[in-house]
Amino acid sequence: MNQQKQPLDPENAVLNISLKKSSGQFIFLSKIFLNKFGKVDLHGLGEATKTVASVAETLQRKQYVTIKKIETQTYTPDQGGKKIKLIAQLEVTEEGKKMIENELTKKKEEQQSDW
Repeated sequence: MNQQKQPLDPENAVLNISLKKSSGQFIFLSKIFLNKFGKVDLHGLGEATKTVASVAETLQRKQYVTIKKIETQTYTPDQGGKKIKLIAQLEVTEEGKKMIENELTKKKEEQQSDW
């Protein structure tokens, strides 16, 4: 099984947050979205809303983004019941754009040197 890692190339600026990955992984993924689109919408359902809030707050505290809007909705799945949905709209800052480009370039160079 010789699987080569493929670069992530998102089609839109929506990043669906789940409980399957850590906040740190979603912070890294958010940076990829911010690098491509200059903004990212973090969407989380139920317990994942905590991760949305954590990722948005961390990115803003480190001056990568400004939080443009935080929205809550009630989602009704087909199985019944209701779940809370949290959407955080983030926009990259000028300083954040430079930091993200530098970090992603370093990460790419590290991966190439591993081969």
